Amino acid sequence: MTNEEMKIFGGHKRAYIDKEYELISELKRGDYDAFDKLYNLYADSLYSFILKMTKSRSESEDILQETFLKVWYMREKISPDKSFKSFLFTISHNLIIDSFRIKLNNIDFEFFLQNDIEHPLENSMEESSEDFLKLLSLAKRKISDKQRAIFELKYEKGYSNVEIAEKLNLSEKTIRNQSSIIVNIIKNTLTLIILFIISR
Repeated sequence: MTNEEMKIFGGHKRAYIDKEYELISELKRGDYDAFDKLYNLYADSLYSFILKMTKSRSESEDILQETFLKVWYMREKISPDKSFKSFLFTISHNLIIDSFRIKLNNIDFEFFLQNDIEHPLENSMEESSEDFLKLLSLAKRKISDKQRAIFELKYEKGYSNVEIAEKLNLSEKTIRNQSSIIVNIIKNTLTLIILFIISR
């Protein structure tokens, strides 16, 4: 029970529980006024939770609205005897995971690597440079020593395929092929790491 929730009900937890039970019962019957009161009661704390995960105000607002839209459509299945707050946060958490998964699948990952390692942009996930590099360091453990050398020369030092081939005594075709393989491994590993972190 947050300080805001305590304030609304005069600091009485019993009154809070009884009122929430009443509002959910009314919501199940399609009472929009009860829905509006529940929204006002939980929207701020839920938004803070979503924002902490997404680091994006616009995305957080979208997920907040989609969460309550799902609540309205699922209202008849909601149990007043169970925690409504947990129900809300579970819906939001699942929407956050879906959003991350979609963005990771759609990203032009090679372009992202070439532009963001040394000069991170305010990309759709808005990861800080330090956080991104920590995740990248973990992902790089999944590639071989030779692949790591290619990755660091190409994406961290900006060498061309020709320069890398000469430096590592490999063919340019091998560098191109390995670069594609490396990017896929890094992308898939980063996806798993990020989804694991936000699923905890």
